[in-house]
Amino acid sequence: MFVEKWMTPDPATVQPHETISAVALEMNRRKFRHFPVCEGARGGARMVGIVSKYDIARGFPNDLNPFSIEVTEESVPKPVSSVMTKKVITVTPDCPIEEAARLLRSNRIGALPVLRDIQLVGIITESDLFEAFISMTAAKSGGTRIFIESDFHDSPVPAVLEFCRQNRVDILTIMSFHENRLRRRDMSIFRFDGRLPSGFIAAMAALGYRVVSVGS
Repeated sequence: MFVEKWMTPDPATVQPHETISAVALEMNRRKFRHFPVCEGARGGARMVGIVSKYDIARGFPNDLNPFSIEVTEESVPKPVSSVMTKKVITVTPDCPIEEAARLLRSNRIGALPVLRDIQLVGIITESDLFEAFISMTAAKSGGTRIFIESDFHDSPVPAVLEFCRQNRVDILTIMSFHENRLRRRDMSIFRFDGRLPSGFIAAMAALGYRVVSVGS
């Protein structure tokens, strides 16, 4: 999974000379939390920063809610360039989705502009990553979700694949992770398209695997 599949392409931007309050109004109108800040004509614009709702709030006086109906374009006439983040962390379209998630978490930010060469081609946010995770786990697809615990380095994936092949069961997703490295145990999650296949739990137990839970 790559960023290009989940980013918002050709994102809306603001210019550095726009007032802080004008950008606040635009954020409120569009329900956006971030804007890349670009200077120059669209198509040849150069990104010079990014501004978030938190940056906008810092630019307002304490007694004025930046997203209230009292705000006008000239409420805070300072340019948005005075509060934007200038050293922007970016990714490329072919960046793995998990690397984008790591960057967001480690830098405590909510969005990453996506650049191809130096051209802004998209933006990916926390919400986009949540949607990607939901898709990768097929959480909206129904079916049956199975948790299987196994010994470290003894993955149940080959056994589950063979069982499903023999019983003509479709697997929607497979995920595995170390539950606890000290216990040297792994946890694998499978989502089947439909109900739990008959005899599945007994077959896994016979191979030394423990089905922890079965759900939807």
